[in-house]
Amino acid sequence: MPKRAFGDLELQILHILKTGGRMTVKDVHRALGGADNYNTIMTVMNRLAEKKQLTRQRMGLQYEYWIRPQAHTPSLFEKFKQKLFGVKTSAMVSYLIESADDLTDEDVVEMEKTLQRAKAGRKKK
Repeated sequence: MPKRAFGDLELQILHILKTGGRMTVKDVHRALGGADNYNTIMTVMNRLAEKKQLTRQRMGLQYEYWIRPQAHTPSLFEKFKQKLFGVKTSAMVSYLIESADDLTDEDVVEMEKTLQRAKAGRKKK
């Protein structure tokens, strides 16, 4: 099995904990199907706790981890956007428009309406 990118494993662990509540490394390892190395999962979970994405509490000889209530879990789309385009949404939108070969006039009109709504929403803030 090819090695998984670190960010992908982080997202999978966060998703598992989001749906599973409080879990140990062993629980997460099992939920991932046992394909990833236990120590790798433990390291990722510890780093997520250091990044304040997870909270952990010692329970006997192991820790239980759970999602921090105020933590923002980046979506897969947010991670994708960050990796390819940095933090500028406009760079991503420009790329998508310029590289699309199937845009119709109706699509362009709809996009213009969406931009106008976004602009109006910004003025209200």
